[in-house]
Amino acid sequence: MTNQGASVLLKNMLTDGRRKRIEQVLALRTRHITVVVDNLYHPHNISAVVRSCEAFGIQDIHAIEDENRFEPSHGIAMGAERWITLYRHSSPQACIRWLRDHGYLVLAADPPGKAEKTRGKEAFLIEDVPLDRKPVALVFGRELDGLHQGLRQLCDGTAFIPMKGFIESLNVSVTAAICLYELRKKLDIMDRDAWCLSEEEKAQLRDDWYVKSVRHGPQVLAALSRK
Repeated sequence: MTNQGASVLLKNMLTDGRRKRIEQVLALRTRHITVVVDNLYHPHNISAVVRSCEAFGIQDIHAIEDENRFEPSHGIAMGAERWITLYRHSSPQACIRWLRDHGYLVLAADPPGKAEKTRGKEAFLIEDVPLDRKPVALVFGRELDGLHQGLRQLCDGTAFIPMKGFIESLNVSVTAAICLYELRKKLDIMDRDAWCLSEEEKAQLRDDWYVKSVRHGPQVLAALSRK
């Protein structure tokens, strides 16, 4: 069964404070920015990316899984995986096609040297990424070798964090957190209508979150639906 109508049926099972918190989070949730991860395999990195997305109000994560399955650790992610939407893709091509079909500008998150030398692609400082044109998807590479060239070439451009030291790379989860922090600052000074969820999207998430906020939520909802 779907969770449609769950927020009505389960309303009295949540405290006023919990219902208020859900509405506060929904009001700040966005799909105007989304995150793509390419075959991450380390549970700590996977879970840290999930936590950063949830903390900065990013609703969706797209995981490319042609080599490794994206599996957050509940303990490390602190339960953040319950509140985000995960899309699984069987190949880089399928993922980028989905994003393009949904109107995203797809940017590869690269170290400065690689970003600036990517032939034929526009390279943005992370604070200069244009959020006023269209929604933006940031693509993060795997732990050891970063973004492979084939995936980089599928992207529309690149985005990078300026570096001041000898080392021009950061851990993928740290990179994601910094990028999302910078983009969220830009988003918060824009017109809310440009980035907030539609009422229909809020209603769907509200129903899902009510179920997840009630102990044995799916079973309780099923029982109430039969009455």
